[in-house]
Amino acid sequence: MGKSSNIPDADLSGPVIDRRTTMKLLGAAGITSLAGCTSGGSGDGSGSGDGSGKGDGTTGVPSEGQRGGRLSAGWFTGSIDVLDPPFISVGQYFQVAANVFNGLVTLKKDLTIQGDLAKDWTVSDDGTKFTFDLRSGVKFHDGSDFTAEDVKYTIDRTISEEAPAASKLESLKAVDDGGVVVKNDHTVELNFEEPMAPALIYLTRGPGRAATIVCKDAIEKMGAEQYKVKPVGTGPFKVTKHEIGSGITLDAFDDYFGEDGEGNSLPYLDGIDIKPIPEPATLVNALRSGDIDFTNLVPLQNVKKIEQSRDVDKLAAPGINWYGFAMNQRRDPFSSRKARMGIAKSIDNEAYVNAAYFGNALPDTGPINKATNWVWRDDKPTDQQYDPEAGKKLIKEAGAEGASFHILTTQSSLRGAKAMRQQLNKAGFDVSIEQVTSSTYWERYEKGDYDTTISGSVGDPDPDQSLWNFYRKPDDGGVWNWVNFEDDKTHELLAKQRTALERAERKKALQQLEDHLIKQAPHAYLMHQEDIAAKRSTVKGFSHIPFMRNFHTTWVEG
Repeated sequence: MGKSSNIPDADLSGPVIDRRTTMKLLGAAGITSLAGCTSGGSGDGSGSGDGSGKGDGTTGVPSEGQRGGRLSAGWFTGSIDVLDPPFISVGQYFQVAANVFNGLVTLKKDLTIQGDLAKDWTVSDDGTKFTFDLRSGVKFHDGSDFTAEDVKYTIDRTISEEAPAASKLESLKAVDDGGVVVKNDHTVELNFEEPMAPALIYLTRGPGRAATIVCKDAIEKMGAEQYKVKPVGTGPFKVTKHEIGSGITLDAFDDYFGEDGEGNSLPYLDGIDIKPIPEPATLVNALRSGDIDFTNLVPLQNVKKIEQSRDVDKLAAPGINWYGFAMNQRRDPFSSRKARMGIAKSIDNEAYVNAAYFGNALPDTGPINKATNWVWRDDKPTDQQYDPEAGKKLIKEAGAEGASFHILTTQSSLRGAKAMRQQLNKAGFDVSIEQVTSSTYWERYEKGDYDTTISGSVGDPDPDQSLWNFYRKPDDGGVWNWVNFEDDKTHELLAKQRTALERAERKKALQQLEDHLIKQAPHAYLMHQEDIAAKRSTVKGFSHIPFMRNFHTTWVEG
């Protein structure tokens, strides 16, 4: 982006930016870091991919006789509460919503950028103006027409209602002051105050991104609360039934614009029936017995069982995430950096990963994951490395010896909480576990009604996504800063890395930021979890992009 990238405007136009240009354009954002970590299939969720399904070893497209039928899917959670994209803060919720909505553009599995609702686009020389030529004839699930006004409404709503995704648009000019300009029904222009390294990524469809297009007419008719449960999009599937805690019924949208490489209409399935299943053994047994065809996540204690199962395929992708021990700094003793660091040094990350995740994660004492290899380092600062004697000293100096606190958790995360309790009790604390339902967990976590928990960032191919919402000050962009961490230097470094368009400059800023976070210990960093899903061998055409669960090219044999 911008003149410094030396990319001619002609090379930036859609509907597909070639791989060479994508690498240049996204070089500062580091999106190229995932190249080589995934392979095969379009898997872009746009409905305009080739439908090859190479992610699971199948080729071609289903015969006419194989199309149709329903996919039964189990979701490893107690409930799926919100499906309205800008308000989703739980990764598993967006895995469902991604089948209901489209973005302006999307990332294919090979990391080329491809049109979604935009069929073409241009970028100005300085990288601050994006002009999108939108598809015509696109319908929302309620039958209304998609136009450029829906793009403007989506962005304005995200910003004005201070949704979590709003921070992705912080450098956009004011919507009504040139930020979003509707040229006509099928042309819209976005104008930014300054170049932003991850801007194009945030215009793709994905978790925590800001250009997943919602339906203005439906929101105004249904009301915001109903829309969060049963939203209307333009995607390959529409929500026909949603009972929170019970299940979701997605039916194929007959007027979906997407086609496969042979001109066949997508999706192939008649629909998807999604059932929350929070109990690990129940979920895995349902898959092995054939009661469900697919699970979005495999409970890690059951990975070997999946690997050894007949007619079941394990699907693995690199973990573009981080997890840490979150300590609420509005409660004692966690307001003390010494206490937090003492706790961090009392945790044996490798032992924790083996006990809680059965080794299916990479232990780490920093938030930048190895999948983003352009900025990853093996030699991170050692401040949070396991050193129980140094940890005890810091805890004593902070006056936190023998402190009592609870770990808030859900059933699906109970094993990790127990492993953490064991280590911290060994370090001299009095730790208890408070297990609640998924809905209660997120309500309490977001309100700060907890002592500690184990949480982090998921599905983030750029470090900005992993850090900005978590560590900006809570009243200035830190919409997921539920540990209530406020630090001026962190705030400044987050801003600095966003405007650094040269990769070397941005890499330096991000590593400075990670160094500082490790030393300040807003979290005791733990690990990066591998992304593992599973399906019956009869499920074809599913392409596994890290974190995403898109079913537009999926079908079921037999």
